[in-house]
Amino acid sequence: MCAAVAVAVAGLGGCTSTIEVRPAAQGLADKVTAIVALPTSIDFGGMGDQRRIQRRTSDALLAMTAGHVVIAEELRGEDDPYLQSMLRRLGEDPTGAISISITVGLGRRFVAGAAPIPGFQISKRMVVDFHAHVDVRRVGSQDVVGVVETVASGPANEPELGPDGERRGALEAIDDALEKTLRTFAPGLAATDGSAPSATVVEVPVEAAGDLQRRLTALAELYPELGIDEMQLLGGSGERILVLAPGGLAALGIRRGDLLGVPAGADGRASRAALVRAMARRERPQLAITRAGQHYILAAN
Repeated sequence: MCAAVAVAVAGLGGCTSTIEVRPAAQGLADKVTAIVALPTSIDFGGMGDQRRIQRRTSDALLAMTAGHVVIAEELRGEDDPYLQSMLRRLGEDPTGAISISITVGLGRRFVAGAAPIPGFQISKRMVVDFHAHVDVRRVGSQDVVGVVETVASGPANEPELGPDGERRGALEAIDDALEKTLRTFAPGLAATDGSAPSATVVEVPVEAAGDLQRRLTALAELYPELGIDEMQLLGGSGERILVLAPGGLAALGIRRGDLLGVPAGADGRASRAALVRAMARRERPQLAITRAGQHYILAAN
């Protein structure tokens, strides 16, 4: 866990953070009932990197809040009237909602290495610093009520995911910033240790769902960690969601490898976020399940 201290990162690995709670946020934490996550912005890489990091940021938020969030992929605008309308369609009170916007920057620096033997020339190594910045606002106001900043450092060209799935680099900075944002500004929405483990699912974007080549291209871009069998299973399916780990969905009889038709979101489109929100409200959503070539319907309660 990274400490919330206002100091600069020095060295390789780990992260440091700062948290600013402005006067307008006093008393806000106990009243927040919903979070709207605006699109994540990065100043490195290309559009593929942007979309992949956006997906991983949204997955982290769904897990951290146990579903009490509207993710960026569900949005079709960012102005307050639109956000307020969407929250109402979801059954949420806009007066108790906050929005968060995340930007991630990349910096590079060199640090001196250690000389293995006295007299050897000391080499330098490149270190990259990922700086995640979160602005917190009340929905309905453009005023920033809080800021969280985290810097995570690591070696250059480090993969985003470690061998055991640990999140590194930009993802480490984002996760730490989001955790501190929730703990500071919306502690009532943070998933507790007693919460059912979050499900891990893969979702084909709506705009790519109708064409096999576009489905496979989108999956390769958004989920480079997928195996060939998983790519083929979802790529050739008529459904958009594949379950990798059922988590809390196991209580509904969902298994790893199931293909799901899930409830629609606020805009009438099925989404993984709509499914997670239904579970957070202890609803039993109607699901279409494809398993080993067989089709099932799970009735809503």
